[in-house]
Amino acid sequence: MADEAAARAELGKYVRTYLDDGAGVLVLAGLPADRDSGERAVSRATSLIGAPLPQNREGTLVREVKDRGMSISQRGRTRYSDSRLGGDLHTDGAEAALPAPDVFTLFCVRQSEWGGALQCLHVRDVERALEPGVVRTLREPFHFDRRGDQQPGEAPTTTKPVLFTQRGRPAITYLRSYIDQGHDRPDVPPLTVRQRTALDALDALIGSSSALLTGKLREGELALFDNLALLHGRTEFRDEPDHTRLLLRTWIRRTIEAS
Repeated sequence: MADEAAARAELGKYVRTYLDDGAGVLVLAGLPADRDSGERAVSRATSLIGAPLPQNREGTLVREVKDRGMSISQRGRTRYSDSRLGGDLHTDGAEAALPAPDVFTLFCVRQSEWGGALQCLHVRDVERALEPGVVRTLREPFHFDRRGDQQPGEAPTTTKPVLFTQRGRPAITYLRSYIDQGHDRPDVPPLTVRQRTALDALDALIGSSSALLTGKLREGELALFDNLALLHGRTEFRDEPDHTRLLLRTWIRRTIEAS
């Protein structure tokens, strides 16, 4: 128990320094780069930070992030993590109702030889750069497509703002195509001109921001991300027949208090 408490306190210190007060990401290196070790690593980190959250209606706690030959332009249950395409900065759980996952982890089992670099943009840089009127609009409700993950009888969209507050801190939830597809449904009002203008302004900022951080996880590295604060994405990647990119992911509800 003492070792467990010490490990939780040590990781908590780094989480507060790098996630709460820093760039929103912490990378731990030097772990064995195989799937079993990766699953143990993400599960251990998750248990030290808080509680694991299911990532779909089936209750998956550790999900493989890899190219399944899909695209988020497709309807149905396809997710960003099922494709090799880049861009589309977003937050995890954008298809689900609030509260959003506080943290998500990524463990790199195999990295692509071409592409696949992570890209991140912090919510503080978003709010600082956008016009006040745009920020106000992004704090109003939007319909996000549920990607077919709703339970029987539930609505196919969830309604929530893009910018909000969670755990007493500024937060963001976003994936533009999920909003567009949510408002394209026949039983949902279309986006207003004001809403579309605000989303376009956010997309323009994402595409041009000098604050965008880019880096590529190496095999055997475990990254922890502040999912409330960071928009993230990746550059397009390409698999080789004998070497396919594979990351492992968990979602976390934090019990370690923010600083």
